[in-house]
Amino acid sequence: MSEMNVRGLTVAVHVGDRDEALAFYCALIGRDPDLGPDPDFYEWEISPGAWLQLSTGRTDINPSSFRLRLQVEDIEASVNVLRAKGFEPSDVKVLPGLVAFANLTDPWGNPLGVYQDLGVVAGP
Repeated sequence: MSEMNVRGLTVAVHVGDRDEALAFYCALIGRDPDLGPDPDFYEWEISPGAWLQLSTGRTDINPSSFRLRLQVEDIEASVNVLRAKGFEPSDVKVLPGLVAFANLTDPWGNPLGVYQDLGVVAGP
């Protein structure tokens, strides 16, 4: 049996009103979607092969059980930008030498966040 050759990933987030969702996620990501193949489905390529999918117009929303965090270069500056845009991120939590992050949620209760890598964890 041969091994799978995984080459990318998609993460789908279910949200409500299309216009509200696009305004929220475009502001969060800082740009319009890369694709909109359907009037209620939009995609951003966050990094090569990694896509955030937005399924809008949903009425059966159960907030996701996982937190989607987006990597940023400067956590403090990014949190300040989010606050200036009207988002309500948590205070930055730092795990020295590893990561710094701040959490927030979208209007439908989906857990989100931003993070900054602070170092490389050495393997065994």
